[in-house]
Amino acid sequence: MVESVINGAGVGGMVEAALLIERKTFEEMVRFVMKAMREGIPEEEIWATLEVMSSRELQADVAEGLREISEGKVMRFRSAKEALEWLRS
Repeated sequence: MVESVINGAGVGGMVEAALLIERKTFEEMVRFVMKAMREGIPEEEIWATLEVMSSRELQADVAEGLREISEGKVMRFRSAKEALEWLRS
């Protein structure tokens, strides 16, 4: 298995220790950043996406949340206003 090491020290405080990821994942992350920057995606959103891309645990949590939404176990709102309106109904 080919792996790349990203030393996260000083990188926006996102990672405090070295991060070990597969080369394929690293390449996907680099391509994502290049595309996101061209499209003007906000930096905070890019960092959040990179954090999910680098963590299998976070990816599993996202997949579980999406499954629960599709099964109707939880509600999904587009905004806090929409959620408050639903609560008041």
